[in-house]
Amino acid sequence: MSAPRHDIDAPPDRAAGQQRQRVLNLLRSATGPVDVQHVADALQIHVTTARFHLSTLEGQGFVRRSGGVRNRGAGRPRLTYEVAPRLDYAEIVSLFAAHLGGTVEEREQRALRIGADLAHRVHLARPRDEASVGDLVVLTLNELGFQVRSVLTSFGEMTVQICTCPLAQVAASAPEVVRGMQQGLIQEVIDLNADVIGARYQVSVVPDARGGSCEIGLVLRPGR
Repeated sequence: MSAPRHDIDAPPDRAAGQQRQRVLNLLRSATGPVDVQHVADALQIHVTTARFHLSTLEGQGFVRRSGGVRNRGAGRPRLTYEVAPRLDYAEIVSLFAAHLGGTVEEREQRALRIGADLAHRVHLARPRDEASVGDLVVLTLNELGFQVRSVLTSFGEMTVQICTCPLAQVAASAPEVVRGMQQGLIQEVIDLNADVIGARYQVSVVPDARGGSCEIGLVLRPGR
């Protein structure tokens, strides 16, 4: 996946997310550990900004400090960074998406069924007390660890903007799989609680493949 384009007109949180993704992509493509100055030079950003993004990625578990490189002469070794070995949820789903086969529509339908099944396996699809579809969806997403940025209602249609989606990386290369999994999961929760919220809703998902901090929009339309 190529590094996202930095958009100076983007909101600050999105711009920071795009730049941090560029730092992570650089480390992934490096042949070995790199130091802060290398990141700053390669991405043409200030060394303080590079250090901030590396520190944030380290705190999130994406990168780790390595042993460091000793400078010529006296002084402490320079700190270096490399990608941390981890079972990354997005990478697993990316591999899953790559091997699904079939057409775009077939992959989306398979992913939808997987999302619906996942809702039951993690006990999200259960009777709930929330009386509105907005509260139901927001609280469900919170249980999954997502951050909801906004909830907008217009002409009976509701749009929920989600941040920090674990499938954001997959949306860039396999948006149909993201659509299917997210739609299947949320649709299953809503359908199970249709009597409580007093209506049925059709869920559609809009992945934002540009990257950044906010990636997924859920659109809830009355009737099904």
